Amino acid sequence: MSAIAVRNLYSDLFGSSALPVLEKIFRSELKMHPSRRNQLFNMKTTDRDIYQMTALHDLPMFREVPENSDYSYERSKQGASKTLTMTKYGLGFSISRETVEDGKFEWISMLTKKLARSAAESQEIQAMNIFNNGFSSETTADGVSIFNSAHTKPSGGTYRNVLSTAADLSQSSLSTALSDFEQVFTGDHGAIYNLKPKFLLVHPDNKRLAMELVGSELKPGTSDNDLNAIKQDGLVVVSSPHLTDSDAWFLLSAPEDHELEIVVRQGIRTEAAGPDVGFHSDSIFYKASYREAIGVGEAYGLFGTAGA
Repeated sequence: MSAIAVRNLYSDLFGSSALPVLEKIFRSELKMHPSRRNQLFNMKTTDRDIYQMTALHDLPMFREVPENSDYSYERSKQGASKTLTMTKYGLGFSISRETVEDGKFEWISMLTKKLARSAAESQEIQAMNIFNNGFSSETTADGVSIFNSAHTKPSGGTYRNVLSTAADLSQSSLSTALSDFEQVFTGDHGAIYNLKPKFLLVHPDNKRLAMELVGSELKPGTSDNDLNAIKQDGLVVVSSPHLTDSDAWFLLSAPEDHELEIVVRQGIRTEAAGPDVGFHSDSIFYKASYREAIGVGEAYGLFGTAGA
């Protein structure tokens, strides 16, 4: 239940003493906005201003070792690397002394809730922009866009994580993408990573179609009684209104099997201050901020198409 602003909670509103009650309202509102990004991304923390990701060559396949013969030893070589730099985000509002004295407590509570909502939405938008820009400006460590037909391996070979021919979401295109997902992610020496897709990320316009495709017992959209084999993959449909292209859709492995990272330097933090701590205007100032970086190292476990 969201915190309710009542007059007696605000008897000491001005300055830093306001923080506990405003913080309670702020955190209660944050809980009302479930996070999609926490489902899809690796959530990490750091105490530095940068975060570095480095690819490694795979080791070759095992070789036969004849009796009384030495093992062969290999040293894994470093591949492409990528550095994420922490970015600070923040916003605040001010409350006049007159607002407090005139008993505008619901108005103060509403402002605090709106700030929390803005923080939650800002984080979701920044996360989904990884996908929105994943066919263009957002790149992986090899320097090409996240969803690309020519990703390079440390050894110089290539692999793709897009459909050979872009297509809108359908039973046929999803079946092809699932088949590709199990085969295209290979190592330097031919090892098939055998990654499994877990999430199907779509725009809300495709949410119900996606749920039919992954949840129907029989093939959807057809009069025959064939088994819907896609259901056996156990995909979880996630939809986000912050995807800007309604035709684009994506398959993702479980976070531990890909390098889609949100690295938090500072979680959402709130502060309040007023004349008692040195401000010159006769107002209280309330603000929230966070520091983090979002990016992708290698493209393994990520597959997408911009649609037809």
